[in-house]
Amino acid sequence: MNLWITREESLNALKSNLSIEARYIEKGFTIIDALLRIFEDNKNDDFCMVCSFPLLKGKNFCFSICSLSLDGLAQEAGALLRPAIECFELLDYFYADPKRIQEALEKRLPPAGIRAKKINGKFESLREHLNKAASHFSFDPASCTHLINWKKGSMRYYQKYNETVLRQNLWTLFSIMVFTIDNAVRCLKFKELFDIKLGKEIEEWRESGLKLAKEKMLQKI
Repeated sequence: MNLWITREESLNALKSNLSIEARYIEKGFTIIDALLRIFEDNKNDDFCMVCSFPLLKGKNFCFSICSLSLDGLAQEAGALLRPAIECFELLDYFYADPKRIQEALEKRLPPAGIRAKKINGKFESLREHLNKAASHFSFDPASCTHLINWKKGSMRYYQKYNETVLRQNLWTLFSIMVFTIDNAVRCLKFKELFDIKLGKEIEEWRESGLKLAKEKMLQKI
C-alpha cells in the first residue's frame, strides 16, 4: 500500500481542479509571513514581541491542518482547529486590552475559555464540538464514522481522496486564516505599524476569497 497515495492525488488536484483553492491558501500563508516580518522588525516592543508568538503558532496550526487534509485526515485535523482558534482569539484578547501582554510575560494568562468570554468570543460551541469529536478520542459517531466503510461493513485503513471534502476543508481553513490575519492586523494598527499597501492586498484576498467560498459551497447544495 502506498502510504502517500491520498496526498499525491490531493497535490495533483491542487494543480488542476482545486488550483483556485490552492492559490488562496498559499496567498494566506504569504500574508501571514509578511505580518510576522513586521512584528519581528519591532520585536523590541513588548506588545509586538508577544503578539508575534500566537500569530506564528496559529500559522503552524493552519499549515498542519492543511497537511492533514491533504492526507484525507481532516477529522483528525479538527484536533488542531481548536488551538488554532485559541491563537487568533489570543490576538484579539491582547488587542482589546494591550496591558494584558503582561499576563503573558509573567506567565499568568487565564485559560482560553476565560479569555474567550472576556472578548465575547463566538466559538464556544465549536470548541465544545471539537473537544468532543476531535481533540479527544470518542466513540461518538462524529468521531468514528469516517473509520468505517458502511457499504462493505469493513474498516477504512486509509482515507481515500475525496475532492468535494478536500475543497470544503480548504475553504474552512481559509476562513480560519482570515480570522487569524484580521486579528493580527488589528494589533499592528494599534501600534500604527500597518502597511497600507499590504492592507489593500489583504482586503482583496479576503473579500474575493469569501465570495468564492460562498459560491463553491452553494454548488454543493
